[in-house]
Amino acid sequence: MTAVMEPAALEGIVDMPEDDYHAHPALSFSGAKKLLHPSCPALYRHSQDNPTPRKREFDLGHAAHKVVLGEGSELHVVDAGNYLTKKAQTERDAAYDRGDIPVLPREFDQVQAMAAKVREHPIAGPLFSGPGLAEQSLFWTDPETGVPCRARLDWLSHLVGDYKTSTSAEPGHIAKKVDEFGYYMQADWYLSGAVHLDLVAPDAEFWFVFQDKNPPYLVTVVDLDDVALKIGHERNVQAREIYRSCLESGVWPGYSNTVERISLPYYAQRRYSEGIY
Repeated sequence: MTAVMEPAALEGIVDMPEDDYHAHPALSFSGAKKLLHPSCPALYRHSQDNPTPRKREFDLGHAAHKVVLGEGSELHVVDAGNYLTKKAQTERDAAYDRGDIPVLPREFDQVQAMAAKVREHPIAGPLFSGPGLAEQSLFWTDPETGVPCRARLDWLSHLVGDYKTSTSAEPGHIAKKVDEFGYYMQADWYLSGAVHLDLVAPDAEFWFVFQDKNPPYLVTVVDLDDVALKIGHERNVQAREIYRSCLESGVWPGYSNTVERISLPYYAQRRYSEGIY
């Protein structure tokens, strides 16, 4: 194993605020994605040096996490119909500054209804209401590369659970989102950390709990097949190797340093062959 000297590694479950967790330089699943195609190490490095500001569109998901899991930032209800007025904007921004999650009254009611549907679900309900710990920050050192790693688990019990809000909880839609957002990498990353730290058994499962943000707030629990987990594992291994190499060399390459010859995408060539142009 080649030792990676920085960032300083933590080990085990570490009690820390969510903002401190996200600011820690250890490699996360979301960071690993940015190291790999269709992203590149240069974009990863830029994102670390230039953190993106909090986005309003994520507030509902964060609020739902708080109500469903019982942990996380506090909700602050802004008594307004929208954020068009200066008063509402000021109250919203003050909530952000305190680390709270601002929600409008209708959004507060929405996340309460969503949480009620989760509790009614025959699998998700017992999972999140049973023995387990919410919002756990895990830190470990990858034994193969010496890369410091981190993961923030939504739910840790005899398995690892992750709650996600979505525009649909239909299984086919979920499969596309798992591919689009690299959730197959997330499942392997979180399980690897939990297993390495002896928090779950080597054969423990990872369950995603997806919930539609639209009424009637349907819930679908899914796990990933062996092929998806294998692909996730291989991409995670590749990301850690790239991270180690970049950290040791101080070079975070972009897409290419040569002239790249490209072809039209297959669908464009097909349009031409079929005379659609």
